Amino acid sequence: MRAVLLSTLLGLSVVTGCSQPHPVSIATPPPPAPPPAAIQRTLIETPPPARLPEPPLPALKPGTELSLAEREALVDQASPKAPLEMRSTASQRGAAGQTASAPAASADAPPLTDVGHLVGLSQTDTMKLFGPPAERKNLPPSQVWTYHSTVCDVKLFFYPEIGKSAFRALTYQIDERGAYDATHNACLSSLAKLPAG
Repeated sequence: MRAVLLSTLLGLSVVTGCSQPHPVSIATPPPPAPPPAAIQRTLIETPPPARLPEPPLPALKPGTELSLAEREALVDQASPKAPLEMRSTASQRGAAGQTASAPAASADAPPLTDVGHLVGLSQTDTMKLFGPPAERKNLPPSQVWTYHSTVCDVKLFFYPEIGKSAFRALTYQIDERGAYDATHNACLSSLAKLPAG
């Protein structure tokens, strides 16, 4: 009987516990965060870019100045916008004008004592030394002149001077036909023009 009494008591306490009002909690959203304050930055004016001084231009070798006709011929020949017929005509005119004046100017040609002197030659000096090339190729920005002799083949690679229309030899290639000669004296002497007379 005690067990029945206890179970009844337990049941009643459960029923009374459910019948009493319980406090209800309502969740309210948190207040919105204040907007971030705008960051004020002070503007700093940047200085203008530094101006580098212009480098001095190297002095030309004596006898490397071009005549007006030679300069115009080279400009016409090097112009990528000129039509192909115009370029070939200009190069033929330039070559004809240079070959006509070459024998008279051959006395002014600088002596070629070393293969290293090929570097830095102007096209005018090259014409004075070796005459007109057997082949000319325009490979922008360079021009390649090829000379042939029984001893060797020489290719001179001309590049434009900075800020000028004149071209100078920057490098060369020598292909010997016979025994290799480190000085290439036989090759250069076989290519050298004989003085007029």
